[in-house]
Amino acid sequence: MFTLEEVKKAIGGRLISKTDEIVFASLIEVKGVSTDTRTIKEGELFIALKGENFDGNDYLAKAFELGACALVTNDEKMVPDGANAIIVEDTVKALGLLANHYRFKLGCKVIAVTGSVGKTSTRTMIAEVLKTGLKVHSTVRNLNNEIGLAQSILSAPEDSDVIVVEMGMRGPGQISYLTKIARPDIAIITNIGYSHIGILESKDAILNAKMEITEGLTDGGIIAINSDDRKLFDHCVKVLTINNFIAGIQVSSDDDLPCPIIISATDVKETETGMSFGAKLKRMGEDSEFSVPLSVGMYGEPAIRNALFAIFCAYMMGITKTPENQKKIAEVISTKSAVDGRGAITETARYFIMNDAYNASPESMENAFLNFYKKAKGHRKVLALGGMLELGKFAPGLHELTGKACASYDFDRVFVTGENADEFIKGAHMVNMKLEIVKCKDTEDVQRRLEDYVRDGDAILFKASHSFGFEKVAKSFIEKGNA
Repeated sequence: MFTLEEVKKAIGGRLISKTDEIVFASLIEVKGVSTDTRTIKEGELFIALKGENFDGNDYLAKAFELGACALVTNDEKMVPDGANAIIVEDTVKALGLLANHYRFKLGCKVIAVTGSVGKTSTRTMIAEVLKTGLKVHSTVRNLNNEIGLAQSILSAPEDSDVIVVEMGMRGPGQISYLTKIARPDIAIITNIGYSHIGILESKDAILNAKMEITEGLTDGGIIAINSDDRKLFDHCVKVLTINNFIAGIQVSSDDDLPCPIIISATDVKETETGMSFGAKLKRMGEDSEFSVPLSVGMYGEPAIRNALFAIFCAYMMGITKTPENQKKIAEVISTKSAVDGRGAITETARYFIMNDAYNASPESMENAFLNFYKKAKGHRKVLALGGMLELGKFAPGLHELTGKACASYDFDRVFVTGENADEFIKGAHMVNMKLEIVKCKDTEDVQRRLEDYVRDGDAILFKASHSFGFEKVAKSFIEKGNA
């Protein structure tokens, strides 16, 4: 993977040795990179990170004992006797610098995905489609911050053709930092929504923060965006440098956009299990059709858009050239199920359960209502809803709007909890006074009331921001449903 000398050049710092021998860093092989002594392997480099509840420096001796070939730390005093170490000011920055070095050493392509909603679903779809013709390494789970992204890159096999990563955001500047580590050849912005508006205070600020992904694009790199959002598209046209290109991905429009590549959905129809559609590619004014009919097992524009982003990436990576390749891609798209915690459906012996409880925003709530209503045909439909967090002063109004969206469907009963439950109920009853809504004290109260209410054959949707812990409740009902 590296030599220790290579690591030092990549991250800077000062090499020390607490041994009696002369150290030749060029002869010390680094077989991997670890930040966790619970999983470290012999011959790996240990980087001591510091978090709110832990300090990696406390584990330097343990890492050395377990066979670490060298240590990266900001505290020379903690380096154990017999160990080699690189002393740096900031170990998180060192991790990122090493990931950036490895990204270029691999010589593979990098695709980065960000957006307010749907990052993980889009990233997963892209990775699965590209696997039909390439060796693909993708972000594990949702490791999308400054530590997780670097770890994802550093864990890529040396024979990877492409790395697909996800970039999350807590505030301005974070995506800028991440994209300069990953240096993507293709950057994707799925959408601009209300997630994090409590931190950034406006959708314009959210747009600017997401657009930071372009700062790390390689020369000749492409940004693919949801061009149905014309504000996003127009902003992208204004700020993108002459060295990069725009691709428009559109589902609800068929505009002739001023960009070199456009992929549009055609002949969109609802089916019993989801949506069917075609794909049309326009490159430099010339049209071509994806030769195989397409389908997704979800409802709504986001599911189709995910598929189009994946087809775009496959096209740019050169694996859509033959009908056989296109057929493989279509099969993956049609069979790719929702990610666990993000709309995954489990049909137990007793219940039909949709677990969409990993996180929540106004946009993802509305999409969950649509898919649950369509998918749970023939069942009594019960909703367990928690609050949407990080909305700040906009939270009351956005919960009211979400209540209105919920009440537009014929659900049987809604159990709701959270600080803005009253606003949700107010909005729902503006649309449908007959909708049965039960306000609950907390997540445990939701679970108790659900257990008293549901019966065999019911369908249950679990949807809330992550900290509400609804995933555990969903899993408990899955276990009960199969008991």
